[in-house]
Amino acid sequence: MPFPARMSRRYLPEIHDLHPSMAPVLDDLIGLFPAPAQDKIAFSIVPDWQGAEPLGRNAAFTARLRGLSGTPVLHGLTHSLGPDFLNWLFYGHDNRSEFARLSLVETRDRLTRGLAILTAALGQPPRWFCAPRWQQSRHLEPALAGLGFQGCLTRNALSTFDGPPVPLPALNFDEGARAVKIVLGALARRLTVPDLLRTGQPFRFVLHPDDLTRPATTREIRATLARLQAEGWQPMSIPQALDLGRSIA
Repeated sequence: MPFPARMSRRYLPEIHDLHPSMAPVLDDLIGLFPAPAQDKIAFSIVPDWQGAEPLGRNAAFTARLRGLSGTPVLHGLTHSLGPDFLNWLFYGHDNRSEFARLSLVETRDRLTRGLAILTAALGQPPRWFCAPRWQQSRHLEPALAGLGFQGCLTRNALSTFDGPPVPLPALNFDEGARAVKIVLGALARRLTVPDLLRTGQPFRFVLHPDDLTRPATTREIRATLARLQAEGWQPMSIPQALDLGRSIA
């Protein structure tokens, strides 16, 4: 259902893949967003990046996480299902769709371990989850509800366990490490982003650490955010997005 005009031109800022080795670029990623958006960011945090960077071993990064303004989001356990030829071929790295094909037992195990690590790091449990690459099996949402989560961020919505989903498509700039896919993704966004903004419908603006390693991508992000500001788009937090959704339910 489209949002009414009075609720148009809103976006939810997100930063994905927070883990200790990306700490040097965290402030730069936050700084890409305009000042009014910086306390509304949904931060998707990986408790043990690639199975090699548990948050508990990095006190400085853990302290940084506790000081963030915004909403913490559990982002898998390791963000990886290990080496995979097709993922290497198309993306240039391992299979990062961690929750795409897990069994119920595996899903609960990874969620429980990730939740424990992130709760210890933050001092309180997160209430939101985002599956790596937005890929999730049918077991994920029931398992999340059983662990007390409020909902999860899917590719096209905020999915809550106590009401209807709030439609919020994700604008994403991360295409992996293969040059061809990066170029094709940028070309596709030249068509899709103007259409998205023309509708005025709320959406999510998603950044990843690797966005800063590709100058063309960084320029595209800056130009898109500048357009949002020029056209009067306003940032919103997850709680504010839920309030918008409930007001039209």
